[in-house]
Amino acid sequence: MMATNRQKGFATLVITLVLVSMLVAVSVFMGKVLISDKRITLNEIEYRVALAAAEKGIAEAMAQLEVNPAASSAAGTLVTSSATASYTVTMTPGVPISAAWQLESVATLANGSNTTVSVQVAERKILNEQNVKRAVPLMLAGNLPTSGNITIVAHPNGGGPGIPVSIWSKGAATLSGNAKTCSLQAYQDGCSESNAYSTTVNVGEDIVTHDVDNFPGNLVEYLFGVPDTSTGWGYIESSATAVLTSCSGAAINDGGFYIIKGVPTCIIDSSLGVSEPVVIVLKDSNLTINGNHSIYGVLFAYDSDLSGASNFSIKVNGNARFYGAMMSNYNTVDLPTGNYGAIYDPDVISRLTASEADNSFTNLNIIPGSWKDW
Repeated sequence: MMATNRQKGFATLVITLVLVSMLVAVSVFMGKVLISDKRITLNEIEYRVALAAAEKGIAEAMAQLEVNPAASSAAGTLVTSSATASYTVTMTPGVPISAAWQLESVATLANGSNTTVSVQVAERKILNEQNVKRAVPLMLAGNLPTSGNITIVAHPNGGGPGIPVSIWSKGAATLSGNAKTCSLQAYQDGCSESNAYSTTVNVGEDIVTHDVDNFPGNLVEYLFGVPDTSTGWGYIESSATAVLTSCSGAAINDGGFYIIKGVPTCIIDSSLGVSEPVVIVLKDSNLTINGNHSIYGVLFAYDSDLSGASNFSIKVNGNARFYGAMMSNYNTVDLPTGNYGAIYDPDVISRLTASEADNSFTNLNIIPGSWKDW
């Protein structure tokens, strides 16, 4: 009987030891699994921090190139509660084309591991260069009744080499009062009936009206090269120096691209673009340019709903001067009874379209398919 009890006790001990061994083995295995999961999670966190740091480097490099196209490198650090990563970016110009850069950002963690992000970016001018060069002093989708002592200096090649154009409209354009058009040289010498292209009694071919067939179907696409849709306007607004709800001259600096909207009547009461031309887009607003002020650049007055009840207008008071091109899709544009000049200025257009144009009119865009982060 005692031998039987001993055998039972030994069997119990063996079973207990086996179970304990199994529990220990399971515990060890679970511990290794948990440690492995924790390591995997930590690795994932560190990778995401490194990737974020590398992407941050790309964003900073693009911002630097917007300001200084000659920039060649960038560096910085991303600090988070989980990890810290430093990054360096190299900017190689001329890849894959002359107006593009290859950007490579390498982010390194404290443990020495790293992540690399590379991308190619290219310049894209905000304005459609070819069309801006063709734009004439007054380019209107609606009607233009002119009067008073208005003088318009024609684009000397607006209709092709050696063919001047002063007004290009889809609707009617009439001259009355003492309105006249002439060349830049004639304007500088004193535009008169003897050297004018057009007067109220002798309208020349430089005034192109009722041009339904050739006038741009949409001035947004003509000026910016993007569709007149919410997506297109999203791109335009993201490219602007500022989107304003005020026409205060203090908010508009020379050499910038500004969108003004939500203003019932925009009154421009200061000279703009004197040192560097400006591009101003006025959305759904009446426009008044006060006298004795000069504007250098391109002004586009835009009505988003031509079929709606609102009928916006442009008014220019006496002794104002506009150097560049004024465009509008408004149904009617009112010009002053006083002295006013709409002057095609080749220097203004050149500053807006030349390769060394102010960076306010140039965007850096990622070339599709060039992004690599693996």
